[in-house]
Amino acid sequence: MFSHFTVLFLSVYQLNLLLYSVPLSLKFPSSPPLVIFSLLMVMSLFKPYTCIGDYVVPYSMLPLWLHLFKYLQQFYIVAIATVVLTLLWPVLWYLWVHCLNANSNFYFAVTLAFVLFQSFLLSDILYAKMRRDYAMKNGTEAKKIDGQDTVVTLN
Repeated sequence: MFSHFTVLFLSVYQLNLLLYSVPLSLKFPSSPPLVIFSLLMVMSLFKPYTCIGDYVVPYSMLPLWLHLFKYLQQFYIVAIATVVLTLLWPVLWYLWVHCLNANSNFYFAVTLAFVLFQSFLLSDILYAKMRRDYAMKNGTEAKKIDGQDTVVTLN
């Protein structure tokens, strides 16, 4: 039905990856593994029907950033959602394909929720890297200005 748009879809998908690689490379020039991790996650996020196999390589790279885990803000939410949705995937697939009790919308909803939480993980890791770089450059202690304690906020 939409076969004449195949070239357009493929070119937009590849162009999308290129548009993410340039700003990430400029923002994190000192950590190419983080840029590679981010691009792998972006490629996995934009697949129409992702599977758990698409996230094997990015997840295997997570131990590279153990030093960033103390700066993560949503790690527990993302971890619990990942476990729950990973358990729901085969159940809904079985109900859809074998039992014929569910339809593809349930399976697609789990896929969308999984992609949503993986995007939270990616943004959280990138923000944790920026917070750590800021702390390494400026310190973590609040400085006093005119004898008053200051509050450090990141914009």
